[in-house]
Amino acid sequence: YSTNSLFALSVGLVNKNNIVNLKDHHRSHKNIIEFSNKVFYDGSLRVATKYENLKGIKGEPAVRWINVDGEATSPGGGSVINIEEANAVVDELQRVVDTNYDGSMGVVTPYRAHANLIIREVSKRPGLSDSLLLRNWLCNTVHLFQGDEKDMMIFSPVISSGLNKMKTRFMSKHGNLFNVAITRA
Repeated sequence: YSTNSLFALSVGLVNKNNIVNLKDHHRSHKNIIEFSNKVFYDGSLRVATKYENLKGIKGEPAVRWINVDGEATSPGGGSVINIEEANAVVDELQRVVDTNYDGSMGVVTPYRAHANLIIREVSKRPGLSDSLLLRNWLCNTVHLFQGDEKDMMIFSPVISSGLNKMKTRFMSKHGNLFNVAITRA
């Protein structure tokens, strides 16, 4: 599964005339899906999202970037964490909850150890874990988020300058993982 998707495998088993590509994208705001459409789908998708069904925070853009100058470290086992970034993610989760946002929420990251760190940090904040559970919160890796979606997503890439290239190789080698990570909202 790490090198070939189920779709890629099936394409090799069927007559090319029987392949139907779904063109209409109904999940995300155009500001989220336009990048993936250009990079991963050669511009073939049509955004058919009903914006009145999206749950955002009034007055805030669909996509925001929060820059965190942290240090990525390896706790062992090939995984990576970034403590500063994990704390910034938890701060943002708290900020969103404090706005009384009522949509579902998620955090997606490439690394299991980093997802576990975020979950631990959330549990240290009084009331935050309970508030997030009311919003159907999930924090998981890219692999385990595939096929899932949330109204609001935080993508925590963990990566920072000075990180060993071997630790980032799988994300650059498998663009579909990056595509999954950024399109769960």
